[in-house]
Amino acid sequence: MDEFQQVQAEQRPGQFGWWTKVIPQLDDERRGALDQALHDRDISHSTISIVLKRWGFDVSPQAVGHFRRRYVD
Repeated sequence: MDEFQQVQAEQRPGQFGWWTKVIPQLDDERRGALDQALHDRDISHSTISIVLKRWGFDVSPQAVGHFRRRYVD
């Protein structure tokens, strides 16, 4: 067990998801628009990524897809 604990202690901490950085920085209007887009399956991951980039956040389509699969109903 000591070897596992040692290796774990040497690992850098995991990164938080993009949403923990982006969502708190959005005003109510943009937060609502993003929430609607995330729940609308007619809007692609790529489209959401492009809009987020226009808003100043570098979020890949893959990251948007991961979030949607994991956290959006």
